Amino acid sequence: MIKVYNSLSRKKEDFIPNDKNNVKMYACGITPYDEAHVGHAMQAVIFDTIRRYLEMSGYNVKYVRNFTDVDDKIIDRANKDGIDPFELSSKYIKESKADLKALRVRSADKEPLVSENIQQIIDFVKGLIEKGHAYENNGSVYFDVRSFKDYGKLSGRTLEDLVHQEEESKDKKFPGDFALWKAYKPGEPSWDSPWGKGRPGWHIECSTLAKTYLGDSIDIHGGGIDIIFPHHENEIAQSESLTGKQFAKYWLHNGLVMAGKQKMSKSLGNFYTIKDALSKYGADVIRFMILSFSYNSNSNFDEANFLNAEKRICYYYTTLKKLFYLAEKAGDGNVDKNIKDASEKFEKMFHESMNDNFNSAQALAGMNEFFTVVNQYLDKNKKINKPTSDLVIKTLQPVKDIFSLFDEVPGVYIEQYKSRVVGRLGIDRSVIEQKIIDRNVARKQKDFAKADEIRDELLKKGIIIMDALDGKSDWSVS
Repeated sequence: MIKVYNSLSRKKEDFIPNDKNNVKMYACGITPYDEAHVGHAMQAVIFDTIRRYLEMSGYNVKYVRNFTDVDDKIIDRANKDGIDPFELSSKYIKESKADLKALRVRSADKEPLVSENIQQIIDFVKGLIEKGHAYENNGSVYFDVRSFKDYGKLSGRTLEDLVHQEEESKDKKFPGDFALWKAYKPGEPSWDSPWGKGRPGWHIECSTLAKTYLGDSIDIHGGGIDIIFPHHENEIAQSESLTGKQFAKYWLHNGLVMAGKQKMSKSLGNFYTIKDALSKYGADVIRFMILSFSYNSNSNFDEANFLNAEKRICYYYTTLKKLFYLAEKAGDGNVDKNIKDASEKFEKMFHESMNDNFNSAQALAGMNEFFTVVNQYLDKNKKINKPTSDLVIKTLQPVKDIFSLFDEVPGVYIEQYKSRVVGRLGIDRSVIEQKIIDRNVARKQKDFAKADEIRDELLKKGIIIMDALDGKSDWSVS
């Protein structure tokens, strides 16, 4: 049984979808007014991982992640740059899709644009007016927050809190009412509506897209903790006012991206775009670091954590490279008891961790013990010729399970990793490989002092030499 922490009830609950094994999941997507950053990466990877694990657990998941291409930030940036807002948003939608693909985040089943669902938004607003939950004034339409008795049930905030959050307007009946439809202003995109030309407000967009593509009630609604109030609170109010049904059964919120003790932001200069992070570390390292934190806690994206994730990835990939070598040589025989026990323990721990609110941090931590046992076995059997097929199967399967969350075949990216690291360290890879050849020659000639000298020389540069199972030598980063 999977348990999830539900922000609505503020406790862990058994995950029981509304429709047996069919899961409807919605996550707030990117507002494309600039390049996607690592905060977008964190949320995308987290809900990509949740989706993958649900599917691994036998659920059929229909996942919707939107693009908010009608928004104040887009309009302001486009006007500043002197271009059409949709030219701007189209550019950054294309770039963010490429960034997420490079990060190996799978596309959602539907990735709707707000601009392509204007009629559905108008119909939603009309429905709220007809039910007495919204009103029009001077071409704008506002949601009457006092008409929804459960307002604040997600965030625990009050109507008084909303008064200070929303824009002031003489057209509102109550200061905390929020705009569903905004009357036309020069320099803004607009569409015809029953209330005159205008455009949607922010909160109505996600409610409409979730309803359009998933129905009145969904199982999981995801997003950042920073938009619980007022965005998600307002989504609940307008959705449940229209349908009379529970909008989302489980609310899952990811934490913030931090740099040290500060929230990561452009203004503080501690900001990474996805492109920056990918060019420096690569998708495997970024994904590993994101998943090494509990998804609903804040994540510290500082240099030390990136480098630690990089070292762990290299350690895992190097071990997997040895295991794949064994797989090629596999024959019949008995399973090593230590390997068998470690494998079964890890597989059990992996599922227990992921079933406990998708605790990827705990699952990844458990890999360390497992890989230690595997490496101890491999070190004792460097000259093994016929490892057992059972050994290979029982060792690789739980590793493949957890690495499926990274959407890659384990070990494939080890060479890319090495090239990236030596480039950043300013070391010539051909020099490393020649040094390893020279060391192997010295070892064959029993010149162990020379071999140790070469090993120590590379170690001072941050390079570790590892003697491989096939008699050759490999290298990693210290």
